[in-house]
Amino acid sequence: MKIKRIKSLQINAYTFKIVWDNSFSGGSFDYIAREIIIGTKQADDTLLLAILCHELLEITATEMNVRLSRPDCNSDYIFVYDHRQHSTMSEMFVGLLLQFLTD
Repeated sequence: MKIKRIKSLQINAYTFKIVWDNSFSGGSFDYIAREIIIGTKQADDTLLLAILCHELLEITATEMNVRLSRPDCNSDYIFVYDHRQHSTMSEMFVGLLLQFLTD
């Protein structure tokens, strides 16, 4: 398995730009800018996969309206959902992740 460094990702009605940034290791996304940043510094495919999974799972939670801001902590979130929502999120996640994977 290899990770394709695609330049854009369709998420429901929006197209997000994918930025592969070698200045840091980690990830983030911004709905206003419609951008997903994946840090590639010192990252092998296993770490890149972990970063992608983290961001894509969080995006699916946002799309499902189950990612909530914590009132007691700035810039932190809690996730609240049931098993039916988990099944839907899993299907959305796999659809997004497959766009990054190749043989």
